[in-house]
Amino acid sequence: MKKYIYSWALVFITITQTHSQSQKEVYQQSVDAYKNKGYAAFLKLTKQLDSVRPYHPTYTFNLASAFALNGKEKEAIATLQKVVLMNSTTAFETDDDFKSITNSEGFQQLLMLKKTQEQSISNSTKVVSLSEKELHPEGLEFLSKSNVWLASSIRKRKIVSFDVKTGVCKDWFTDNQLYAVFSMKKDANEQFLWVATSALPEMERFSSDLEGKAAVLKIDIKTKKVVQRFEIAGNHVFGDLYVTKNNVVYVSDSNKPILYKIENDVISEWISLEKEAYNLQGITMNSDENLLFVADYLKGIAAISLRDNQRKWFTFPEGTIGKGIDGLCFYNHSLIAVQNGVKPIRLVRFHLNEVGTEIISYQIIDHNRAEFNEPALATLVNNMLYFFANSPWQFYDKNGNLDGSKIENPMLFETKL
Repeated sequence: MKKYIYSWALVFITITQTHSQSQKEVYQQSVDAYKNKGYAAFLKLTKQLDSVRPYHPTYTFNLASAFALNGKEKEAIATLQKVVLMNSTTAFETDDDFKSITNSEGFQQLLMLKKTQEQSISNSTKVVSLSEKELHPEGLEFLSKSNVWLASSIRKRKIVSFDVKTGVCKDWFTDNQLYAVFSMKKDANEQFLWVATSALPEMERFSSDLEGKAAVLKIDIKTKKVVQRFEIAGNHVFGDLYVTKNNVVYVSDSNKPILYKIENDVISEWISLEKEAYNLQGITMNSDENLLFVADYLKGIAAISLRDNQRKWFTFPEGTIGKGIDGLCFYNHSLIAVQNGVKPIRLVRFHLNEVGTEIISYQIIDHNRAEFNEPALATLVNNMLYFFANSPWQFYDKNGNLDGSKIENPMLFETKL
């Protein structure tokens, strides 16, 4: 879902439009302070920027620099650790701003961390390649009653079924009501398939009058007919959804950090996270369905209580980071996160406490694999996790044209949990 990169930069500006001009001004002031060796002011201004836009590559690096230049070694090391976990290729070790801490134990540990980020961890294995090269699958679902695998298509605006042994695809659902197809979730009885679809330049037959349109479709699995279509006025990107055992549907919006709920065939705003989040991605729930987990692409993961709508943003363990989480699945007191907004890309399992409100440990499932470019959403079938490893988001130009010469056929991967 994540890779609506350039538009999301615009989305962020839209979300923070009352602050965007001052943000530019503050950044320029910080640059001027740095050039004039006003390091105390440089630190104050970079702290301000970091509070407005966390995990920004430039802001975070500059904050680490500001800490070092102000003799705050511990804070500089901690911030540089975020930089390394965001992008391990960042050449901080050659920057003169960090001369004062290069001989410290913490700095040497950072160099070791950077080295470990080059290592590959491979626990998932390839199942099959799909026959449609330019399908650009995003969502994935398995209909157990009919033994049918489904893949949603961003590019082709459709849903296909595919043979898990041969990879041969067949059109399962095509309709003018579909835009780019993101997430798909079946209900508990496998009577209906709920589909999140949003208009993007990367989809075929896109036109400017479609921009910002999004819908959730309720499709009868047996007849393959749309039973109902749910829309909200305004500009939206419906990227993921979750269907409870009681057929209540929760939907994440990547354009505005708002969660919607469909109950009794009516869609409404459930919770606005506009004052605390930036770009919502994957959503899932615990086994009791009293906690909803939502990933924010910049901030991390929040647990939201369905009892009182209270939420708690997770603190991440040492050696991990909350940035860049796209797909999210719940399994046996843990969250499986597809983290494709960092370099290198990784799949991480975060183990939770009994009540699901804290991360107590983590396990890297996959890390720095050449095949992963890039996984997005994932689905669970019993104790197996399935996902497509190579969504071609980066091979579109600014007009949404896909360079087919640079992509491979979609690859389905699996891992046993």
